[in-house]
Amino acid sequence: MALAQFVATWSRDPSTKVGAVVVGAGDRRKIAFGYNGLPPGVEDTEERLNDRETRLALTVHAEANAIYNATFDLTGATIYCVRMPCCECAKGIVSKRIARVVYLVHPEYEGRWAQQVQFAKQIFEETGVELCPIHW
Repeated sequence: MALAQFVATWSRDPSTKVGAVVVGAGDRRKIAFGYNGLPPGVEDTEERLNDRETRLALTVHAEANAIYNATFDLTGATIYCVRMPCCECAKGIVSKRIARVVYLVHPEYEGRWAQQVQFAKQIFEETGVELCPIHW
């Protein structure tokens, strides 16, 4: 989890920095990192980053970036996230057959994004993905 928190610092997002790390099931040396940010080749100008609507529309989430950056089979892997994944990222996690999601609980985030969190938890429950919340 400390590595996911460190990776989050690489984000240029001025309001929310999120990191994720995927660790392979059979070989913990297989890892992939991701942080929230604009896709490669898309300019992350101050103007875009400081306009919330534009930033949200252009940003790739940390969990999705970690999945995209993985060069190994993710079946049975664990993903460590500094926040509960959103509904869209939950779909990607289950599609790649990741078995376990370890995440830090942020009550203010989970309250603000309650519907996203509810749908994500529903997706994980129905597909058998193990949720491991860390309260800090």
